[in-house]
Amino acid sequence: MKNSTVAIEGFGNVGWFAAKYLTEHGAKLVAVSDSKGVIYKKDGLDFKKLDQTKKERGTVTTYGEGEILQQKDILGLDVDILITAAVPDLIKKEDIEKIKAKLIVEGSNIPTTPELEEDLHKKGVLVIPDFVANAGGVISSYAEYRGKNPDQMFKTIEKKIRVNTEKVLKRSRKNGVKPRDSAMEIAVERIREAMMKRRL
Repeated sequence: MKNSTVAIEGFGNVGWFAAKYLTEHGAKLVAVSDSKGVIYKKDGLDFKKLDQTKKERGTVTTYGEGEILQQKDILGLDVDILITAAVPDLIKKEDIEKIKAKLIVEGSNIPTTPELEEDLHKKGVLVIPDFVANAGGVISSYAEYRGKNPDQMFKTIEKKIRVNTEKVLKRSRKNGVKPRDSAMEIAVERIREAMMKRRL
């Protein structure tokens, strides 16, 4: 993560935590959006200042440094990583050519279609699908239900997400297909295996 440039679409629960943890691990947060627009600063945004700005003034666009852009402009920024964290159906056909990110992490639900993910895959963009990328919410709910404390919860999430993401990416690379297809194959295999066990 060191010095990787990141743009985050949305600064609600998902976007806020993504910004916090990525900057703590050395990533350079250069753009964040909310319902009022995008704040973009090539040299990097300070997370604490950004958080305070949002809390006190209600929008990241009042950060005071950098450029204020339109919401959709975040898709075309020259960054290493783009995280979708708010709006569904965000990435349209006409956006594919302008996307410069090498990695898109779908923190929001259904930010684009599987067909457009295929177009991104052909373009060389790695897309971590939503049901892999934002599975932490479901896992944390399970951990809470089982009475685990926050530290145990985060360890459970890290273990499960890391192992499963590695499986998805290895299969994707081996078979030359996009990660969503690999993830769906793994999910179907697990369901079949569970059904067979129940029959036995």
